[in-house]
Order: sequence, then C-alpha cells, then structure tokens
Amino acid sequence: RELETERVKTKVKDDRGAWGNKIEYLLACIGLAVGLGNVWRFPYLCHKHGGGAFLIPYFICLVLEGVPLMYLEMAVGQFFRSGSVNCWHKIHPMLRGIGVGCVCVSILLCLYYVVIIARCIFYFISSFTVSLPFTVCSNVTGVLLNETCCERSNDKANYYWWNNVLQASGGFEDVENFSWELLGCLAIAWVVVYICVFKGVESSGKAVYFTATFPYICLVILFFRAVTLPGAGDGILVYITPKFDKLLTGQVWLDAATQIFFSLSLGFGALVAFASYVPYKNNVGRDAVIVSLVNCGTSVFAGFVIYSILGFRQHKDIGTIEGVSSGSGLAFVAISEAVSEMPAGPIWAVLFFTMLVLLGLDSEFGTLEGAVTPIVVDMNLFPKIRKEIISAVLAVVLFVFGIGFCSGGGEYMIAVFDYYGMNIPILILALCECIAVGWVFGTENMSLAIEDMQGSRPSKFFTICWKYISPGLLIIIFCVTFVQNMIAAPTYNVYVGCNETDASLVQEVTLPVTAQLLGWVIVVGALAPMGPFFMVKNRERERATRTRSSSSPPVCTP
Repeated sequence: RELETERVKTKVKDDRGAWGNKIEYLLACIGLAVGLGNVWRFPYLCHKHGGGAFLIPYFICLVLEGVPLMYLEMAVGQFFRSGSVNCWHKIHPMLRGIGVGCVCVSILLCLYYVVIIARCIFYFISSFTVSLPFTVCSNVTGVLLNETCCERSNDKANYYWWNNVLQASGGFEDVENFSWELLGCLAIAWVVVYICVFKGVESSGKAVYFTATFPYICLVILFFRAVTLPGAGDGILVYITPKFDKLLTGQVWLDAATQIFFSLSLGFGALVAFASYVPYKNNVGRDAVIVSLVNCGTSVFAGFVIYSILGFRQHKDIGTIEGVSSGSGLAFVAISEAVSEMPAGPIWAVLFFTMLVLLGLDSEFGTLEGAVTPIVVDMNLFPKIRKEIISAVLAVVLFVFGIGFCSGGGEYMIAVFDYYGMNIPILILALCECIAVGWVFGTENMSLAIEDMQGSRPSKFFTICWKYISPGLLIIIFCVTFVQNMIAAPTYNVYVGCNETDASLVQEVTLPVTAQLLGWVIVVGALAPMGPFFMVKNRERERATRTRSSSSPPVCTP
C-alpha cells in the first residue's frame, strides 16, 4: 500500500521543473560522468597495470559495480521525484542522513574541483600566444634564485607549472606565496558555472548541448592529429600491450573498481537529482547502460590520444613514457610539453585545454546541482528565497573558501581533499545506498517501482548486484583503502626548487601530521550528519512504540 501511495504522489504532484527533452538529460548525465579523470587517470592506470590486460578487470567491475549502482541511483531519483535527501527519507526516515552526507560531499567536491577548472582556464588563456609560455624559463615568484635553475633542470614545463602557475611554496604549512592570476581564473570559472546552473536543469540543460558535445569534437580532432605524429605508434603499443601477469596482483583490481566508481560519479547524489527531473514513465535501465558505456568508451578512446602524444614526446627526447604520472603531472606538464613541440603548437594547446575546461565544467554542473536541489527542495531551508539567489550565495561562499587554494600551499591542500575527502566518504555513502535499497526498501519493491516506470522489471542480475555483489565489492574497496591509510601515510609532491647538487624541482615526501588530521576532519565532517539522523529517528520510533504499548488495553489471561 505504501508503494502504491508513493506512486500516486509522484504522478499527481511534480512541479519542480523538468529537462527540456530526453537528450538534455542524457547529455547532462554523460557530462557529469565524463570528466577530467577519463583523460588523465584512466590511460595512466591502463599503462601502469598491464596495458590491454587492465581492460579485463575494468569491464568486470563496470558490469558488477558501475552499471548496477548507476541504475540504482537513477531509479531512486526517478521514482521518488526528489533530491538525495528526500529520496532516502522516503525509503526510511532514519536514512535521511545519507542524503545530507551526499550534500556535504558534493559541496566539498565543488569547492576544490572548480580550482582544477581554474587551472585549465589559466593554461587556456596562456596558450593564446605565438610562443607558448611553458617552453621558456621565467621566474615569477622569486622562490628560485634565478632562471638558471629552470635551465639546469631541463624541464621547462614542470618549472612553469610549479613556479609560474601554482607559485608553490615549500610545503603544506607554508602559504607565503599567492597567485592572483589563478584567483582571477577561479572567479571566471565560478561565473561561468553560475550562469549555466542558476535556474537548475532548465539552464544547465541548454548549456550541455555545447559543454557535453564540444569536448568530443576536440577529442576526435586531437586523435587524428596525435596518431599521425612521429612516435605515436610506440606510445599506443605501450598503452595497449597486454601484460597478463599483472592481473595476479590485487592492486590492479582495486584500482579498476575505484576508477569505475569515481568515473561514473556515483555516491555524490548528483545522478539522483538529475533523474528526479525526467518524466516518470522513462526507461531508466537503458539510460544507465548508455551513460555507463559512453563514459567507459570515452576513457578508452582518450587513452589512444594521450599515449600517441606521449609517444611523440618520447620520440622528441623530451621525456620517457614510463616517467609520466597521472593527474596534473600528465595534463599540465607532460602533454603541454609535447604539444609545444608540435607544428602550430598554440592551436593544439588551445584545443586541448578547451576540452579540459569543458569536461570539468560539465562535472561541476552536476555536482553543484546535487547540492542545491536537496537544499532548496528537500530540506527547504530557505522557503522564501528563490533558487537563483541560493545558488549565487553558495557559489560566492565556495569561491571565498576556494581562495586558499590559490596560495602557495594550494596544490598540497587539493592533495588532502582528493585523498581523504573523496575516497572514504563516498564509498561509505554508496554502501549505505545499496543497503537502503537492497535490505530496507527491498529489491522486490524496487523492481515493482521500476516496472511501473519503464514497463518491465529489472533482470535478476541487477537485484542480486544491489543486494549482494555491489555492496560486497564496496566493502572490500573500503577495507583495503582504510588499511592502506593506516599502514602507510600518504605522500605528496613538494616543490623544492633546485640547489647546487639537485635540480629535480620536486620531491616526494610524507604528508605531515597536520594535513592527515585535516583529512580525517573532512571525512568525519562529511559523514557526521548520518549519525544524528539515525539516532533521532530511531529514538522517535522507540518512543512511538512505547506510546502505542502503553495505550493498548490490558490482555486478560486465565
């Protein structure tokens, strides 16, 4: 009866707005899922863990973890017609904390992810020149003695990244430098994000026609240019040559599962929010499969582009493929270095960083919507204030907090946020989602809800994944991640400049204790809302049970 009542409610009242059409919804979900990690993390993992052999655990994890969890989040949002807070509250009041936790994590991700977009904008603007700035040595901060250090290190792109862009200090606790240029790019990023999302899906749905499609145009153009470069074949061979012995190591499977999980943007609440704006009668299972396959296909395709360029880089004796890392070291150093050696380098640099900016913006749109929708609609914290104003206030607050990332220690703070704030909290939230659907709401009820929405029940495979396989994988990933954090402290790269005997610019050191404590404060802060909601609602239920028991007439026994 409760399921039927909820079904009637969702059909009768749904005046929160909607996507203009199905294409907008799919483009928004693809834009959310396909982000910077598809370009600069997946290719690196593929090369690191056995080339083509890495695709085996990758696609196994996609089938057992990725698609089922995306199906689950989309179905929950589409059926309950709410943001992440109300959706889990409707399943059970004690689960409301899951949604609040999703909001906290989304806000944390918005806070530092837009800083990465700002860096892409910095490079994008810097590329509008005849001679790319990362091909020459110039001293901006005065941290180094003179330009001789850059020449001695023979790594102009790396020097430019640390000294000119980040104006990096000597460690996490050293914030003496500040990049005003990066602050300007951060302001530009937030203005663009707000313009595209201030009316929710009604505005972001129009923006994704460009932001979600143009990166693919850039990627295709870069592909045909990259594969024709000298040495591209060597890079592709490194990328795809299978090394099946690597599959025997547990780290390969852990990285594959983790990459699938984070690449699909699971656990943030953004997919739940997006799905709540689609028509009630919609084939949610097909949507989940389409978005998942497009996301993973993009990762594989981007790998050919990246490693063709790295092969060219090695051919020009700029650096070896083996020495390349993931993340900013790949995009802002290795690729920019290689692009500068291409004929008409500035054109290719503009194209490459345009692609990165748009990939980042799309993901930021969805993550911010995943935070704003519950605040405005679910929790209704400011009933008399319009959504546009709430979005503006949130953007300004996050911009102010983001100023710290423009200081000399900004890169080190991002390392803390990325390592702590985005790993453990999201794994726990996703595990709670599986438990909520598989064991509280019940897979049978979920199947009935999906049948009412799309006309057919999900296969038995998905119900088994929701109840057993996906939560099992998440528990394994969480335990291994937690143990790794306890056994060995995380490390990060520190800018050290160079001295008379060492010109390496960067040194890998252990994260200081203060940074580790900050990381665990972020973890606790993101998950803290779950506890009070559980305890308060459980206490209310016990009080109601006692009330009913005391008001019941006594039972006479012979």
